Amino acid sequence: MKSSRLLTPLALAVSAVVASFANAQTTTQSLYTIEVTAPIPLGSGVFSQPSQSIQASPTSDGGDLLRAINGVSGSRMGGRGIDPVIRGQSQNQLNVILDGAFLYGGCPNRMDPPTTYASPATFDRVTLIKGNQDVIYGPGGSGGTVLFERSRPVFSSDRHTRGEVSAAFTGNSDTSQLSADLAAGTDEAYVRFIAGYTDAGNYKDGSGRTIRSAYESEAYTLLGGIKVADSTWLEASVEQANEKDVLFPGAGMDSPYSDSTTYRLKLDHVTQGGVVDRVRAEIYRAEVDHLMDNFSLRNQTAPMAMSAPTNSDTTGGRLLLDSRLNNTDVQWGVDYQKNNRNASAIIAKGPMTGRVTGIQWPDVDLAQTGVFAQLTHHVTERDLLHAGARYDHVRAKAGRTNEAFTGGMLNGQTPNDLYGVNAKNSSSENNFSGFLSWAHQLDEQYRVETTLSRSVRTADATERYMAMGHWRGNPTLDPEKHHQLEVVLASETTDLSWSLAGYYNRVNDYILRKNNRYTNITAEIYGAEADLNWQITPNWQLSQGVAWVRGKNRDDKTNLSQIPPLTATLGLTYQQDALSAGVDWLISAKQDKVCLSGSPCGGQDPRKTSSYDVVNAHLAYELSSAITLSAGVNNLFDKTYANHLNREDVFGNNTQVNEPGRSSWVKLTARF
Repeated sequence: MKSSRLLTPLALAVSAVVASFANAQTTTQSLYTIEVTAPIPLGSGVFSQPSQSIQASPTSDGGDLLRAINGVSGSRMGGRGIDPVIRGQSQNQLNVILDGAFLYGGCPNRMDPPTTYASPATFDRVTLIKGNQDVIYGPGGSGGTVLFERSRPVFSSDRHTRGEVSAAFTGNSDTSQLSADLAAGTDEAYVRFIAGYTDAGNYKDGSGRTIRSAYESEAYTLLGGIKVADSTWLEASVEQANEKDVLFPGAGMDSPYSDSTTYRLKLDHVTQGGVVDRVRAEIYRAEVDHLMDNFSLRNQTAPMAMSAPTNSDTTGGRLLLDSRLNNTDVQWGVDYQKNNRNASAIIAKGPMTGRVTGIQWPDVDLAQTGVFAQLTHHVTERDLLHAGARYDHVRAKAGRTNEAFTGGMLNGQTPNDLYGVNAKNSSSENNFSGFLSWAHQLDEQYRVETTLSRSVRTADATERYMAMGHWRGNPTLDPEKHHQLEVVLASETTDLSWSLAGYYNRVNDYILRKNNRYTNITAEIYGAEADLNWQITPNWQLSQGVAWVRGKNRDDKTNLSQIPPLTATLGLTYQQDALSAGVDWLISAKQDKVCLSGSPCGGQDPRKTSSYDVVNAHLAYELSSAITLSAGVNNLFDKTYANHLNREDVFGNNTQVNEPGRSSWVKLTARF
């Protein structure tokens, strides 16, 4: 569709990269050193790697990247906007933090989950903490916490600039991707500029059917920092991420644009003795403007042309203090976030143009203030205790629940009429969360860990206040209370490491979407995971991952919908001097433990999903110490398949979108 237009700029970019860096003499290691901002819990539930090393092939967004991690799945609506699911939990059951900032997307149906605005090329590292093993990253997070991190660049005394430029092309969808990461500075100050651009066409599935999945995206970030004292850094950044003409076959609408702007200011001060060793203060502001409609990007429009302009603005901050008392490390502080969302469905054509037929978000304010503390204590040389607690005060308010619709079948009614209750001007909650984790080193090789936790998630703006004809919120929802137990057995030797984890989550007041209505139920989510890495020889490495999860409605004994099936991955890589190569085998079992849409349980599963397996292959070669050429083929045998997970659109439709068929790709990366 766009290949002739895209190949020319891509060829120019590749030529420029080669010409600029062919004679450079630097290593291919990461440009920046990532500083861990909190004690990372032990065990198989934690994953932390440089973002560029997680997946060999180019990815569309942060959600696409996360699917390469064992235990993480994702629902697809189009070419991007992959919404991650971790251990059977999704959406606001996950805390997704972009360089310290919470960002909530502008689409009520999650065309743009937070991971959409996390272009992997613009972040240095991704950390995933599965389950509830911390309290310092905000309220909720019962399914896990995802940190997309950037770090402060480090320069030598004789070198004050660093950079990386890459260009990639993926066949099938004719997708070109360009990125640049440039930094200059000293040990006293720095400035850094990061840019990424993607232009993607429609892809074809394994049967040759064209999937409407084209999009265009760009992201720009300017960061700067100055050392204002011997042990104090002040850093600021501004980030712009724009999407244009994004097609969604899994929704009743497309998105002509979706733009976000994020501002951040951080202060990092190391004290010179005393009770507090370190102080970090962070504030941020994230603004999202989103438009979806059912006519501007489609040849055939729906019976009624509709548009839905939306906005989602988040302001927040955190004060985090580090202390050490004897042999105990303590982190404590306060955090705050306030999100405002406003969205209406508007008739776009005809004599009723401009009239409101639905209000997805009636000017909703959701504010959360938290106080927290967590500690890490070495009980003995073989026993480590990790524990934390937090209190959150939540306040919710909606300003348009008494506003009457002016068109369509709901003409004259208000959101309160649809809810069946008169939503209060504001409501509040007081939520308590915490965890207790114990790790015991059995001997030099084996380790056992146990974590018991409680986390509380408040209902979001959609669950509380959605007001469409087929899709209605519930202002009286209670917050979810997750009570989880996880047990891990892990082994580590020089050449072989593995872990087995089992978890059980009893959820009181689980917020269930049933036939496009929301209610509280009692639920349970349980599962197991296994990970293995084996260095067979100095050149060969084997990796394996297995993830299994089940979700049950304890009230009526039915299955929860949108639960991933049993999955397994097997990877084999070879490394010899400048050459590396690998093959990955991805296996998914059938999913017949479903709650079908239209059935009495009223779920979002459109069908039972068949099993499938996919093989991906890749190789990379260091042309010089500064230039790396990599290439590969995803879905080598051109299988036709769809992930079990999907989303239900505003009209009550469920569609599983097929994954891409065979896709060849090539990428050139240069560092200086």
